[in-house]
Amino acid sequence: MTRYGYIGLGDMGSAMAENLIRNSSDVTVYDINPEAVQEAVQHGATAATSPADVAQQSDVISICVPADEHIAQVLTGPEGIIEAAHENLVILIHSTVLPDTIVNAKNTMSEHNVQVFDVCVAGGATQARIGAQTVLVGGMDEMPVTAKEVIKIYADEIIEAGPIGSGAALKIAVNVMTYAQFAAATTAHDLMTTTGGNPQALFKAWKHMGQLGTLTEQFSLLLDIPSEHFVGDFKEKMMTQVGISQKDLSLAMDLGWPRAGMIEFLQGIHDAMPNVYNPYEVEQ
Repeated sequence: MTRYGYIGLGDMGSAMAENLIRNSSDVTVYDINPEAVQEAVQHGATAATSPADVAQQSDVISICVPADEHIAQVLTGPEGIIEAAHENLVILIHSTVLPDTIVNAKNTMSEHNVQVFDVCVAGGATQARIGAQTVLVGGMDEMPVTAKEVIKIYADEIIEAGPIGSGAALKIAVNVMTYAQFAAATTAHDLMTTTGGNPQALFKAWKHMGQLGTLTEQFSLLLDIPSEHFVGDFKEKMMTQVGISQKDLSLAMDLGWPRAGMIEFLQGIHDAMPNVYNPYEVEQ
């Protein structure tokens, strides 16, 4: 029986872990937030005291932490996985990070006979909780059966991106497309409303012409929410989304672009994100 570990129990990680616990009898979890760990324990997981503790008790470890620097901390920091690494341990990185972060992790951990793969996830916490995510995988051809089995628990769509690091690159590329559409939808909506038009006609036309995807259509519902609802927890959630989007767009800029004007294009989307997610704080 494969022993699973999960490190990083934020919104996405906790949902993925919940699904994994439901489909496996041996899941060990760790997060710096003890409340998130306790919630996973209530679902049936075993609590660990550190990433090294997770490694000691696992055959396949999923990592879903916020940023590149957290990957290094979990792997090689104090009480990191590397301290308890054992032969045939497999690590799946679900975070949106730079391809080089994945490749560097692979090279570092291979010295300890540990395999690392990028298995980036898309679809949101609701889909994660029911195992209906899309996963973007780097190095699928090299992946052992134990890792492929857990990916099938997480996802109903598996896309092979190429060699290790390609899954991370694909996730960044997909997010660029997503945030560009969100910014375009916001701009187009405002063009309609400021000229007295019906923004719903805009989205109906956009959808009819095959340009409106499901995710952007869902996002567009935010654009007509009254200002009095942009307070408290809802506003805080939107500002969290601003931070996530700007982090991902910064990763895209870090990758560099061969075409003139692309960095400036990405920077413009990056700077627009606060107003995209909160139309009531438009700069004058």
